[in-house]
Amino acid sequence: MVVLRVVLFLGGIAILIYSVEELIENITKAAILSGVSAFLLAVFFTGLDFENWAFGVAAIVGDLPGVAIGSAFGSALFLVGVSVALAGVLVPFEPNLPTDYLLLLAVSPLLALPFLLDRQLSRTDGGFLLVIFGGVLAYLYWQEERGRETFRDEETEEARAALAADEHGPWYYIGFVVVFTIGMVIGSELAVYGARGILANVGLNGTIFGMTVVGFVMSLEEILLVVEPIRNDRSSIAVGNIIGSLIFFTTGNIGLLAVVRSFPVAQSVLWFYWPAVFVTTLLTAVVLYRGRIKRPEGVLFGVLYVAYWVISYAYLPRSPLPQ
Repeated sequence: MVVLRVVLFLGGIAILIYSVEELIENITKAAILSGVSAFLLAVFFTGLDFENWAFGVAAIVGDLPGVAIGSAFGSALFLVGVSVALAGVLVPFEPNLPTDYLLLLAVSPLLALPFLLDRQLSRTDGGFLLVIFGGVLAYLYWQEERGRETFRDEETEEARAALAADEHGPWYYIGFVVVFTIGMVIGSELAVYGARGILANVGLNGTIFGMTVVGFVMSLEEILLVVEPIRNDRSSIAVGNIIGSLIFFTTGNIGLLAVVRSFPVAQSVLWFYWPAVFVTTLLTAVVLYRGRIKRPEGVLFGVLYVAYWVISYAYLPRSPLPQ
């Protein structure tokens, strides 16, 4: 039975990731003619981690709140501790971001903290978090549209030229958006069903499971979204993904989850997991401000992530999940 649940969990995650990757690609094709910068497109279309949110919603509906919030925070830590770390080691780069963007990144975990302190995320809390996240996106859009055009390069023009030569109209891409949205829902449901069986049989704390295993598996695509664009001299996509994802995980993601259903917040989230996310996000903002992510920075992020992983499994309590 445990083997079957593991297969369902991994299979669901695979369907989820594939569906969302295709979903993002088709949404991007439908929206590319807006003419905004590649950085901003990356913030909206790769930074908004739809598969993580879909998995979290399914977990909330399945009465697994620890897995839901754990997967959001765990994915944020994975993004920096693995994806950005590998980019620094394998393809060092020198980003140049406006200070106000980095300030928004640094304070994003703090914006969520007041809603976590009572250890209960209500629908009202979720609504406020969504307003905050929407305000951040609106600010970035406003700044880019008024001429800042962070990281503007030839990427958008190349994409526009490719679409101009394409014979398909917008409804072609919208059709695929519908198909892969359904696939996203199916994948998330399978993954949660498998996760419930794993937790029930192994007796692993739900938040730990979400913060580590789920966060790891669901964020594998983040490695490619960071490393590959930099390797191909398109750091705008990588940095847009980093900024958008970290802000989304700490505000928009948990806000969306709370709007779906109010849920309790484990004490360990306040004294360990949220501080880990805050320190990691703040350090990322500082490193980006310095304009350098190279091997020393990559190794530092990697070491911190390994330390977090060890503490999660070796020192935090485990509790079985009732059937």
